[in-house]
Amino acid sequence: MYAALDKNGTLIYAKTALMNQNYYCCHCDKKVKLILTETRKYFRHINKVDNDINERTVHVEGKNILHKAFVSMGYGVVDEFYLPKAKQRPDLLINQKLAIEYQCAKLNVHILEQRVNGYQQMGMSSIWILGGTYLAPKVSREHLKFLNYDNELGFYLLMLDSSTKLLTIFHHIRFVGPFSKIYSQKIVLSEDNMNQVFEFHPPTTRLLAQSMNEKLLKQLRQKNDLISQRIKLEFYEKNKITVESFLADKSFLPQEPIYQHRAWQIACGANKDYLNQPLLKRLK
Repeated sequence: MYAALDKNGTLIYAKTALMNQNYYCCHCDKKVKLILTETRKYFRHINKVDNDINERTVHVEGKNILHKAFVSMGYGVVDEFYLPKAKQRPDLLINQKLAIEYQCAKLNVHILEQRVNGYQQMGMSSIWILGGTYLAPKVSREHLKFLNYDNELGFYLLMLDSSTKLLTIFHHIRFVGPFSKIYSQKIVLSEDNMNQVFEFHPPTTRLLAQSMNEKLLKQLRQKNDLISQRIKLEFYEKNKITVESFLADKSFLPQEPIYQHRAWQIACGANKDYLNQPLLKRLK
């Protein structure tokens, strides 16, 4: 194939793509590999058949775990009930008004947005639980498009490992420090106590402002990607002082995990552009 999507959902042509980056099929959202030969450059699927079989197994097992858990909580549960108005089939439909999606394969943010909007247009909420290729011991930027908000949990994510039957709630997710490092608290629930997912009242950890120090300043000096270079140059031309000198005595309060740019970039004039987070749009 001649084009694929990068991790941000941007269409990238094979002839301009970089090696050792992650790319995904525009049609099925599966991971693809950039191939370079003497005569051409193109994308192809990685072990497509094996990946499909594995993802289907993981998905079915996880969906069964969730079905059993919601039934045990007393909810009415229907598997893959077709919603003609939205033209969608959620993995689980709870009491005819809540869609549960167990997302194991990589999903482009624009497709996620369409599916979330489809449920919202029907007056339904949706909860997205990550598994399969999204499983990780901590939250990374690739997870942030699935971010949701709850008054008790703050910004949160759910992950279910269908092999261990463990559900992890990452809650009170924040950006910390000048480089917007992702901070979160978490609790792990077994299959037997998943009913606590709606009863969980977590304690909150008070996060302090992070002050610039020599280690952070050194890291800032080494930021020479195109966006950082542009911000540094524009800041110097306007203020006649380097970004590093300006930020040397600054502190950064924890931020909501919803911005495209890092905290130091925003402090130096970058716009507070939002990440594309479909589940949060009604809140913004």
